[in-house]
Amino acid sequence: MVEKIAIGIVSIILMLGMCGCMSNSNDSKNKDVVQKEGSVKDMMTEHMREKYNEEFEFVSINTEVWTAPYTEMIVKSEKFPNHRIVVQRYNETGAIVDNYMDFHMKERIEKELTEIVKEIHPKSKVFYRPGGRPVPNSVTPDISISEYSKIRLPGLPVTICIEDPDYETNKGEKIEELRKALEKREYKCHLDVFYIKEGKIDLINEDNETEVLTGPHNAEWVLIRGGFVMTNSFEFRYSEWREIK
Repeated sequence: MVEKIAIGIVSIILMLGMCGCMSNSNDSKNKDVVQKEGSVKDMMTEHMREKYNEEFEFVSINTEVWTAPYTEMIVKSEKFPNHRIVVQRYNETGAIVDNYMDFHMKERIEKELTEIVKEIHPKSKVFYRPGGRPVPNSVTPDISISEYSKIRLPGLPVTICIEDPDYETNKGEKIEELRKALEKREYKCHLDVFYIKEGKIDLINEDNETEVLTGPHNAEWVLIRGGFVMTNSFEFRYSEWREIK
């Protein structure tokens, strides 16, 4: 009997010891994961700070998608507080890329595209939609719009609002005229074209354009919408008009 009791006590002690070891092992692994994520986050944040000489607000980081070849982090900038900036660090090479330059390019692109569009549609507005995938670190503020349009896949995403009472008969001719004007400058674009109801275009601005053009009440603003995506040879590989009802 005494022998059985002794064996039982020894077994309990061994089990408790093993549980303790497993717990310590799990704690150690968890600490390693936290340290790894924190290290990558700090590395990416420091890279952005040094690259652009400004501070960024951390939003989130994703290291859980094992199929992705990179770790992705979202940050915000004081210069563009309403936008989410994507930063990616590739696992194999350690290269860090981001899409911050796209927000800096917005003003230049809108100014240039507005001048081109107004030659064809005098009553119009142009909005550039920044964001998208990160671009190579070779992209600098002095890059030409033409060169940037070929890097920024699938081309420069541009929304064009137009007021024209003759749109039903001339929209095909006008979009081809615009395509040729863009081809002349070698601007590869992804165009969303909206013909606006009379008296509405002056009310559309940076703050409300997404809601009034694509929101649930867009039929109160839009007559017809067109989507056009250019190839590397500046032809339309996708072209479609759709009435808004």
